[in-house]
Amino acid sequence: MRYFFANGFNPSPHPPKMRRHRYNEIHFSRIAGETRQERTTRYQEANVEVPKLGETIFLQRPGIGRISVFVHGAYDAFIMVVASSQRKAYLLANALRAAVTCFLGDPPLEQYSGYLLELRKKPSQDMARREIADLINLPLSRARDENLILEQELASGAGINHIQLSQTCNIVARAINHPRLLDALMHLEYSRTLVWGLMVGSFYDSHYSRDRQELTRYQLEHSYLENRFRYDSAFLSAFRGLECVLGKAGFRRSDISRLLAKTDREFGTSFSMSKHRAWHEMFSSRRKWWKHEDIISYYLELRNSVSAHGNPSPPHIVMEDQVFEIQYLLQSMLGDILIPEEDEGTEPTDSADSELTQRKWTPKHKEREVSKWQE
Repeated sequence: MRYFFANGFNPSPHPPKMRRHRYNEIHFSRIAGETRQERTTRYQEANVEVPKLGETIFLQRPGIGRISVFVHGAYDAFIMVVASSQRKAYLLANALRAAVTCFLGDPPLEQYSGYLLELRKKPSQDMARREIADLINLPLSRARDENLILEQELASGAGINHIQLSQTCNIVARAINHPRLLDALMHLEYSRTLVWGLMVGSFYDSHYSRDRQELTRYQLEHSYLENRFRYDSAFLSAFRGLECVLGKAGFRRSDISRLLAKTDREFGTSFSMSKHRAWHEMFSSRRKWWKHEDIISYYLELRNSVSAHGNPSPPHIVMEDQVFEIQYLLQSMLGDILIPEEDEGTEPTDSADSELTQRKWTPKHKEREVSKWQE
């Protein structure tokens, strides 16, 4: 087996703690140079459970590999991917990154050394951070200069707790049986790396929507001219994700109804009958509720103009309006497929971003969700 370090994440070494019928993330201060015994003593004095050393597995798929949190040294932790080959490791790691980015809104930090780094051998729970960094397989010409960088990167990254990791691993486990859904997740992830449209409801209501309404047509045109190719590329990547969900690239308008019905039969959804709620009310369409067939037809016409016909004039202008909305449409459809109803409404922490987390984990029953988001 091969062992990989998922660079850019900073997982918690602590399992969640139940308090008042809710799970809460444990935060425990860190002292530089502290030994494991000194840290253990502080845990005990604070009446906090000492983290379990070694590997805690969150996803295991026979024939592919596993994703885990590996706790070592003085209770440092990193996300480890174990697989029989580099290709299978990337299958798991890329899917995890896409699921975290698309549904939690917290992509891994881009690190100098890259994302998935192979270890020369299985790590030991007794190793310090520097010893783990020494295990990372780098070309000999680079290893000496970069070990210090790697050691620093081991201690940094986007925070993720055990509940969030469990949720996203559940999504990966369901998507991995359907390669086209994995592709759809990665297209959505890439679209959001180009134009990021995921925001908490309080920011949307208090800042973004008000600022947007005050923009003049001249200022909107300025934004378009500044970002035209990013908007086009982000839109097209999200549309490719829709093609993956529907299971057909290059579909025609006359195909949409049939493809939605086929998707419903395959995944137990109701896209052919239900409506999609457009979130951004001040945007150009100003339409709140769409049949899935109608909104996909609208985006198909736009995609044909931007992509198939090169958009030379351009006769159609793709703004952040269309980019944000198609991203939400694709996220909603993937959520309906990949997050079962029993997972809806899960509120992992009492943290300040629980509103965002709850909204992203409740893609269905949007009528009830709207009021909660705008409160």
